[in-house]
Amino acid sequence: MKSVVGFLAATAVTIACSACGPAHGASGSEVVRSPAGPSTSQADVPLTLAAATAAAQANLDLFTSGDFAGVWEHMERDVRDRISKDDFVTFYETCKTPGPEVSVTGSRLQPGDEAVVLMTVNGVERSRIMVYEDGRWNMQATDDFAEHLGEPVQQIIAEEKAAGLCTK
Repeated sequence: MKSVVGFLAATAVTIACSACGPAHGASGSEVVRSPAGPSTSQADVPLTLAAATAAAQANLDLFTSGDFAGVWEHMERDVRDRISKDDFVTFYETCKTPGPEVSVTGSRLQPGDEAVVLMTVNGVERSRIMVYEDGRWNMQATDDFAEHLGEPVQQIIAEEKAAGLCTK
């Protein structure tokens, strides 16, 4: 029974967000840097691990509540530039089931205004990358999702369904 629960928890984390797992550009580096820097003086949000963690939690809370338009607004600029908000929402409403609750803890800051955070769902942990851009922390897409950016939304949906990744 424990193995079934563990499998279901792992599946929930993997499916809960198409961006689960290491994000594209994730270095795996253990470098920790001071949050102070020239870009913090005019920033709207602090360039700190705590601020990155809070932003990740807020974005995952939007996902959990089904506010996919809100999720899109807090994805990295590359995502917002390559898939419209309407297509992003269509994809998520078609393929993703909101919930369960996700908790986020900070792991480390990385060079290049990035932070690694850890998402936990039902005891299963996955890393995510947050990027600091335009004075705020945004979530970076995973490699899998980033590969589909720029494709028509119906193609993305068809590929996700064919791969068994749609939860609806």
